[in-house]
Amino acid sequence: IPVFLGPCGGNSVERKIYIPLNRTAPCVRLLNATHQIGCQSSLSGDTGVIHVVEKEEDLEWALSKGPHPPYMVLLDGNLFSRSILMQLRGNSRISGLAVAAASPAPSQGFSPGLKCPNDGFGVYSEDYGPQFAHCNGSVWNPLGSGLSYEDFPFPIFLLEDANETQVIKECFRAHNVPREGAGPAFPLCAMQLQSHMHAAASTVTCMRRSSLQSAFSINPEIVCDPLLDYNVWSSLHPINSSGKVDPGQQLILAATRLDSRSFFWNVAPGAEGSVGAFAALLAAAEALQAAPGAGSLPRNVLFAFFQGETFDYIGSSRMVFDMEQEKFPLRLENIGAFLELGQVALRNDSVLWVHTDPVSRRNESVDSQVRKVVAALLRSGSGSGVSVREPGVSQPLPPSSFQRFLRSRPIPGAVLSDHRAAFRNRYFQSLYDTAENIGIRYPEGLTPEEQLEFVTDTAKALAEVGTLLARTLFVLAGGANGSESIRADPRTVTRLLYGFLINSNNSWFQSLIKPDLKGILGPPPQHSVAVSSPANTTQLVQLVLANLTGRRLNLSREECQNPGKTPGTQPEV
Repeated sequence: IPVFLGPCGGNSVERKIYIPLNRTAPCVRLLNATHQIGCQSSLSGDTGVIHVVEKEEDLEWALSKGPHPPYMVLLDGNLFSRSILMQLRGNSRISGLAVAAASPAPSQGFSPGLKCPNDGFGVYSEDYGPQFAHCNGSVWNPLGSGLSYEDFPFPIFLLEDANETQVIKECFRAHNVPREGAGPAFPLCAMQLQSHMHAAASTVTCMRRSSLQSAFSINPEIVCDPLLDYNVWSSLHPINSSGKVDPGQQLILAATRLDSRSFFWNVAPGAEGSVGAFAALLAAAEALQAAPGAGSLPRNVLFAFFQGETFDYIGSSRMVFDMEQEKFPLRLENIGAFLELGQVALRNDSVLWVHTDPVSRRNESVDSQVRKVVAALLRSGSGSGVSVREPGVSQPLPPSSFQRFLRSRPIPGAVLSDHRAAFRNRYFQSLYDTAENIGIRYPEGLTPEEQLEFVTDTAKALAEVGTLLARTLFVLAGGANGSESIRADPRTVTRLLYGFLINSNNSWFQSLIKPDLKGILGPPPQHSVAVSSPANTTQLVQLVLANLTGRRLNLSREECQNPGKTPGTQPEV
């Protein structure tokens, strides 16, 4: 997606006077069954005279006074708000917007997501807990502006390199600054943004256009791509993926999400939104697998990492569908309890809150099972470093994958989070939900390898969450004694946080990955659901989970590549 900067001029000298901007990220067009959201440019890109907006009063020149429209606005990241973007969207004098990332992150917080994330796709509706539908009484993301769900008629790009932003400002100051209230003289500094997309209207319309292209064109053009990826799952005890588990056999499902998003495509650090939780779940899986007696527990434990949850619970919806259609080794009836990690990296006073569903708990049998889950959490919190509490008021579940399962069956379960009500995350689904947001700090002068191994306070806190979860799973799976000795390793957590938030191209990840896949490693990792499946996050979590919980076998390369032909090494899920 090209972005160019240069003075206004003819096409004949374009190559000589335009400067490409290389570190940018576009806002892209997305579709659902009824609407389109996001941004796009015209076919050949949109061009406008650059106007720098560093305070709100600077907008007036581009919106009404300036004599040389259309204008391409360079907006300070601290001004990137709903009120300003709505002004720009409704003005024909604006041809595009470039946003300079704020550094440090806006102190007032910033979330382009919804106040009620995934509204309409969870369990609460007019038919189920209508008093809780549409986050009635529980605004989970109060800072949510909903910008990511608006439709903009012009391109919007993020400028990720401060040096490139400075080049644009210098060009503006040299050519475009108004002189004593009058318009500047030519030549003027301009910018072109190109992010054209053929998709339009809705998913239904776009799929129909694609099918027509395939039917009547020799060289069909794909006009829309699905969000496509994989869930990652594993189990404490082996499950035969080709067979079916007895309907009477109960297991515990421990889950979290893998993905995040922001206003700009593939800029999704998701430190609090997803990474903290899946790092804690991976550490819990490692601790439980290594626990004495874990191999003989009466109940199995399934670890599930759902991909695409940001977009209407894609991953959990797929697992529920596969279970209902008997395309998964387990059925919904096999789930005896469900434990989910929500946002857990911003605990206050070491407290985690246990959220349960008040509607399903009206059933005495379900309520009894939920009480056992909560009791196991409270018991396991002792000595783990985590204080487990219930909200103490009747409130719905926060946005969570568990809601998607409850739509199909009243399963006893709970969601653990660092917030009692509204999110503590002030940068939910934004580019500022980074390592800094969850307090990751490294001493000055450390090499990358030393940073990988340095156990941060955040890693210690999330390891405590992993310890709590592993002990609780041990108890719920039927473990009678010994849960107190289970402890998640802070060194594992600190490696995971470094790898998924700072630099995935590190020695630990390099040791887990096949040489032909090393191209997916590099800084900084992002955690968007994929279009060309699978996402880097999906592949890395799969490899890390296998490394932390798998059995190391002494096999030759040929035996490893063909495990089915080697006695005693049948593939396990």
